[in-house]
Amino acid sequence: MVLAQVRVSGIVMDADSHKPLAGASIRTPEGKLLASSDSLGAFSFFLSGSTSQVIVSAMGYTQEYVSVKDKSKIEILLRHEGLTIEEVKVNTKQKYKNRNPATEIIDLIIRHKKYNKLEKKDSLYFEQYEKIKMGLVDPQRVFDKAPSNMSYFFNNVDTTFMSEKDVLNIFMKETIADVYVKQHPARQKKIVKAEKKTEFDPRYINNANIHAFMDYMFQPIDIYDESIFLINKQFLSPIADNAKLFYKYYIVDTLRTTNDLRIRLRFEPRNSKDLLFRGDLIVSMDGRYAVSDARLFMDEKTNVSWISDLNLRLSYFKNEEGIMLQDTAEVSLTFGRGTKEVMFGHRVSVNSGYDLHYPVSEEMVAGAPIETKLNPLFSLEFHRPIMLNSSEAATYVNVERLNNEPSFRRLMSVGYLLSQGYYSLGKVELGPLEYLYHQNPIEGHRIRVGGRTTAAFSDRVYMEGYLAYGVEDKDMKYNFRTAISLNRKPVTTFPAHYLEFYVQHDIFEPGKSLGFLKGDGFFRSFRSNKPTKYLATDAFKLSHLIEFGNHVSLATALTMHHRSPIGDMRFDLAGAPSKSLEHINTADLQLLLRWAPNERFYYRNLQRSTIVQREPVFTIQYNRGFKEFMGGDYDYDALRVAAAKRFFLNQLGFADMTIHAGKIWGTLPYPLLEIPGLTEMKDRTSVSYERTESMEFVADRFLKLSYDHRLQGFILNRIPLVRQLKWRETFGARMFWGDLSDKNNPYINGNVIRFEQNEEGTPVTRIMTSQPYWEGYVGLENIFKILSVRYYVRLTYDDVNDSFKDRLRFNLRFSF
Repeated sequence: MVLAQVRVSGIVMDADSHKPLAGASIRTPEGKLLASSDSLGAFSFFLSGSTSQVIVSAMGYTQEYVSVKDKSKIEILLRHEGLTIEEVKVNTKQKYKNRNPATEIIDLIIRHKKYNKLEKKDSLYFEQYEKIKMGLVDPQRVFDKAPSNMSYFFNNVDTTFMSEKDVLNIFMKETIADVYVKQHPARQKKIVKAEKKTEFDPRYINNANIHAFMDYMFQPIDIYDESIFLINKQFLSPIADNAKLFYKYYIVDTLRTTNDLRIRLRFEPRNSKDLLFRGDLIVSMDGRYAVSDARLFMDEKTNVSWISDLNLRLSYFKNEEGIMLQDTAEVSLTFGRGTKEVMFGHRVSVNSGYDLHYPVSEEMVAGAPIETKLNPLFSLEFHRPIMLNSSEAATYVNVERLNNEPSFRRLMSVGYLLSQGYYSLGKVELGPLEYLYHQNPIEGHRIRVGGRTTAAFSDRVYMEGYLAYGVEDKDMKYNFRTAISLNRKPVTTFPAHYLEFYVQHDIFEPGKSLGFLKGDGFFRSFRSNKPTKYLATDAFKLSHLIEFGNHVSLATALTMHHRSPIGDMRFDLAGAPSKSLEHINTADLQLLLRWAPNERFYYRNLQRSTIVQREPVFTIQYNRGFKEFMGGDYDYDALRVAAAKRFFLNQLGFADMTIHAGKIWGTLPYPLLEIPGLTEMKDRTSVSYERTESMEFVADRFLKLSYDHRLQGFILNRIPLVRQLKWRETFGARMFWGDLSDKNNPYINGNVIRFEQNEEGTPVTRIMTSQPYWEGYVGLENIFKILSVRYYVRLTYDDVNDSFKDRLRFNLRFSF
């Protein structure tokens, strides 16, 4: 019980020099990790009354059994183990030989990876403690004159984390979780049972997105993975299968003990610009060739921006079966430009309590891979294996106190308006600011006022909407949307289950979907190719969404849609051009089945943005149109299937591929068929095009492909002089193929509306031949660290005006 536990703290030192020892492990005789000493040798843990002795160990030192009975503070001295170090001289100036004793050891490590990789064990359990923090370096430079009422926060600096520099912790998160692993097929389940984290005022800061971002940037690290994923990049592991093509290896020394023989290897990149590490590995030479310790550092010349320092520390211990198991993984990095470090990030995880024969059942690993099930009887304070220093401990309290400072709230309010475009009134937010004014040929000057509710109003009911008025057409437009939770949980909580109601009266560009953000922003007023063809739209939608724990979701929707042509657009009949349809009305039932295994995302209200990882996304969508139901004019069926996946290709960067196919049955006017456009709703399974004209192609059977590849500088890193610029290559392509059945072809069936025409009377919509439409691009990223440029070109159907054949596009893009 918690009441029977006592706190034990102390310091671990070298018995000869009395210098602190970092990374020493304190365990129970049963093998459960209680604590690890920090950079100052200090440790702290809570011990139950039934344990009177602990085991203290550190690499190169004799293991000590220490009595802790009736003690709250102890000093532990470790003596050097009886070992000898065989000195090996390393001369990196000599010509490197691809075949040498060091590479032979690397071959053995690679050959034995399948036996040493933890996730390859059939069934196992361990407990994991994680601490992630982020903050400012030398905060006095920025907040030297901070308001006196906030001085307690900005003066809470940590002087021990970085050498000769102060840091200020802004974000902290600690968790303790039970981790279960089961093979055939490989699955892992992490159940968080204790958690503590900083929370800023949710009116201005999306705390959930910060947590998701930090978890994504600082993912779990294992030296046995082919690539180590950090800061949205893949660094090749020094023991990857093809590592010898990119690294050089040297034997530094040999460590002999009475029980073991270990070799220290040094490695360095062949090309310092590539995404590689330099550092040391300590390898056990007991026949398993397992890594017992690893230190990895990023070279200062590596093609990474905004990161001035990055280092990792991984340590493994040998259990009673002689198997090396990961004990501690630690990663630290500093953000900045040049020699000026501005921010830091740090993650440490400690694994303990391994059971390699734990009977993991199917029920244990079912559902989402990470679940939070906080146990009120399990205290993080009593089970934290690494003691917090005074600055870390004060961060939680200081952030909560800072949220109540009026001057801080005013500062956050201004920052929220500038960054998100919304002004918070507490329960309601007004905005977005960008949509306050818009100009187009139909409405002239358009003024719009909108807003949305917040969690302060209700976390189970969400509403948003706007009113807009066009000075030229003198028509008031409106939009209203609300979602109501059906599972007594916040609407945005995964897995979600809610009912949604939607109504809208507005004008849209053809092919544009219904939505609160519909493309009428301020900056789109200045497009060079302003459309003159619009649809006046009235829509009503009732939908239902349910998500399951395995990331399968089912969405159903009933939509009534009324469209009328305005501007230069007309619905003339093909067989009688003098006759026109006044409107196109549809009543549509939609079913959407989606599977996104292990999906993570950023979200705000109902808007979700997927954090793209290696797992794919699959969707199946079926639409059924009903004639003479709720005003519908057409019977039809439509089926669409799509899949998207990111491929991580180690040193060749990564590639995103999407395939989307579909077929529409029924006799329909062409605006209801498939029209590839520029402004499709951005989803992982959608495909957008850059060089197609508005309504240029139409089909009722179609196939879309997209491919985007970022090489991360793989080619340019090898070109002298150019590699100093740290530019990165990117390229991609889009394809659309489709055909049109005779009953929907206005050249054959005169009862459907004819294709839209330009001022010269030439149809602007075309039926595709057997040749698909292709467009491609090549580009450069990381120009001056903030700029990207792409050159787009049509590869087929290039019989268009010159403005659509190609385009050079510049964008601001911040990337590590």
